[in-house]
Amino acid sequence: MKKRILFGAVTLLLLTASCTKEKHCRCAVLNSQTVRIITITKGDCHNFTTATYRDILDQLHIDTLVCTDYPFEADSLIVYPNEQEGGTEE
Repeated sequence: MKKRILFGAVTLLLLTASCTKEKHCRCAVLNSQTVRIITITKGDCHNFTTATYRDILDQLHIDTLVCTDYPFEADSLIVYPNEQEGGTEE
């Protein structure tokens, strides 16, 4: 009986953690060359269509977006060893 309760608790914990996973959406602003990376906690990137923000002069701007959650290679961090960066070897 204890094993079933423990298994149920672990399963519930995993389901809760997987439902609150953050998504990083890459969004292109229409009629612009701007790309925004937006993090959401629920929903789908494809349904995210507008972004509202205020600039330094406190003017309200609304951008129309086209978003995807497709992982682009440029979004990953590439770390090179010191030898390839032209650094000195120790």
